[in-house]
Amino acid sequence: MPGIGMPAARAMSSPAVRAVAGSLGSARRMLLPSVAVVVLLWMPFGFAMTGLIEEWDLLGLFAEHGTFFYTHLDGPLAAHALRPLMPFSFALAHTLSPDSFVGWHVVTMVALVIKGAAMSWLGWRATGSLAAGMLAGVLTLLYPADTMQLSFRSIHINVAGALALTGALFAVKAFDARRPALSMAFASAGSLLFLWAGLIYEVALTLVALPPAVLFARHGLPRPWTVQRAVAALLWLGAPVAYVAYAIWISRHISSYQGAVTGQGSALRHALSVWPDLFDVGAARALFGGWVDAVRMTARTFQSYTYLASASVALAAVCLLAIAGGSRGRRAGVVPDAQAIGSPTRLVVAGLALMLVGYLPYMTSGAHMVISQRTYLWATPGAVLAWVGMLLLLGRAARPVAAGAAMVLMVLGLGAQLFQFHHYVDLSERQRTLLRAVVENFDGNAPRESLLVLDGTSQIGHTWMFHQDGLRYTLTYLYGRPTGPIEVCRVPSMEWQRWDAFGRPGRCSEDRLGWTLSYPAAAVGPGDMRSSPKPPQHIDARQLVLAPIAADGTAIRLTSSNAWRQQLRESDTIAGRRYRALLEERRHGFVAPMFKDQFPSARLRYDFGDWWSLEVVPSGAGWLEAEWAAKGRGHVSMSWKTSREATLYVPLRPAGGPYMLTGRFVHFANDGVRTGMQVRINGQEVPLTWAEGYFAAPVPAGLLFDGRNELLFESAVDLHYYGRSAMIDWVALDPAR
Repeated sequence: MPGIGMPAARAMSSPAVRAVAGSLGSARRMLLPSVAVVVLLWMPFGFAMTGLIEEWDLLGLFAEHGTFFYTHLDGPLAAHALRPLMPFSFALAHTLSPDSFVGWHVVTMVALVIKGAAMSWLGWRATGSLAAGMLAGVLTLLYPADTMQLSFRSIHINVAGALALTGALFAVKAFDARRPALSMAFASAGSLLFLWAGLIYEVALTLVALPPAVLFARHGLPRPWTVQRAVAALLWLGAPVAYVAYAIWISRHISSYQGAVTGQGSALRHALSVWPDLFDVGAARALFGGWVDAVRMTARTFQSYTYLASASVALAAVCLLAIAGGSRGRRAGVVPDAQAIGSPTRLVVAGLALMLVGYLPYMTSGAHMVISQRTYLWATPGAVLAWVGMLLLLGRAARPVAAGAAMVLMVLGLGAQLFQFHHYVDLSERQRTLLRAVVENFDGNAPRESLLVLDGTSQIGHTWMFHQDGLRYTLTYLYGRPTGPIEVCRVPSMEWQRWDAFGRPGRCSEDRLGWTLSYPAAAVGPGDMRSSPKPPQHIDARQLVLAPIAADGTAIRLTSSNAWRQQLRESDTIAGRRYRALLEERRHGFVAPMFKDQFPSARLRYDFGDWWSLEVVPSGAGWLEAEWAAKGRGHVSMSWKTSREATLYVPLRPAGGPYMLTGRFVHFANDGVRTGMQVRINGQEVPLTWAEGYFAAPVPAGLLFDGRNELLFESAVDLHYYGRSAMIDWVALDPAR
């Protein structure tokens, strides 16, 4: 019997089998920390997140035109032909689950796992340290500089990132391979994956220097070149060359989205004019600013740290387990020892260079430089390598300190990403509530009739809450067919969601014949800027369906829709299935609420956004979308008041006794605006006192309600200054001392 087993034992110990076993074991270890990160991020929220902006637009287009995986010149996304595979990730997710967002979660989770695992391998290859590689993968997923990684808006960017990093991994393997055939296979696969990533999102091509950066960090200046390595390099470079050739060709046939965003020929000129911002804005945020926000988020937003602490310990344990497995593999001869230890200094230099290149494309667009949505995702790999290099340098002097610093970064990154996930789930829940109220009163069966939504929450029309035509695309998806015209009026302000050239909303009015929707009065700004109103729209009452929404977001149920609501709950129609999968109330996740804004409070500080590009959707009327400005090492949000009467509806659980209303305006259209400003709380005026732009007013005991409170700001509007009045920074209600 021993003789029978001996050939098998010899086979198991052969170099080829050991190499395969080592590769499989290495892959498992690289995957394990990334899987843990993704599971820990999703556990508190489950699959509660839905589409928010572009996701609904794509789903509406799929309902109208059928599911398409690429753009074409005569299709609905011809302007995006510079990214011909941009729809691929959206279409794949929709195909996996046509009636829900489960497929979107699956695609995002898989893409993040692959992205993290590939970065772990590249970090290990650059340093020779399995621990450093694991940290690189984890930090890539938890890096806080960008605020859009977990939103489905970035599903295509996450897929492109996974493809690009995997392509870079194969490119490095092509350089390392000893056999020419294996090198050619790795190089070809890496180049194809990299080209695929670029055709989804062209900024992915900024990672072209990642493979040489990894090799430089590990080995220094280029090693002797062989024909095999030269072919591998040419194949890797062939991907961006092929994309550039395609871009030149397609640009002759379209007016591209990129051209519209950057101003066509002014893109390079703009980048050159603001080149210092590559360091003052891009590098500052990518290297340090994101971590500053992560510290503040973790300190200020959590009500309970139980889950964060437990998840951090679990993540650390998984990483240590994976590292220990790698150590055992090396001792058993399954995982080869590093031939050379990478230089932390070279890793820092290479990482910083990659970070700058990853942000560089966004400098062609002023609009992208004032946000942190998607603009730092491609700077993240370089920034992560730089941080890993700095920690390795620290470890040479004080290894326990470096290990503690790495753990702190993981905890802060996890805290920031959990809050961002919570932010997007909260927006999803708000959208779900509003959509449920609309769908329960509107069956969409009369495409020639207009739908007028009377929004008692005063939220619809914001970028994150069905901006402009966003509601039409959303309902087209939910019903599986195009709907008629859709308009929204906020009540009781009667503000129409359509904007003029200065971003000001119009007005709604009703008479016995129907509804009239009017654009705001003409206004001018400095220079030749002006806004001329378009003719008003009139909707005949006989061709109109009303969908009223109560102040708390629930439907004001019309008896005429009772049968329709029953059909939604029971039928196997597209609308019924999607209503039950997306809009019915249910509990999501497996963890108790952990953030302060999930609990009633006796204090209020209202801002249009506490964290850069994570805007808070106001419940109210008379305000423009938030603008962001740098302040110290962070950013503050502000909003212009555009109506004579602007309202904010804010939740509060008053403690009893008198309160103080405080706040700050940062700009006034003219001097008369501030002197004429009046504030009313729940209909009662409170006397204002001013100190520069800061204001304060005593609030009598008993004036505030337990629940929704109305803050009304009344002041003149200057039609010679864009039709604006004053720009507010924040407002607060606190118990009087």
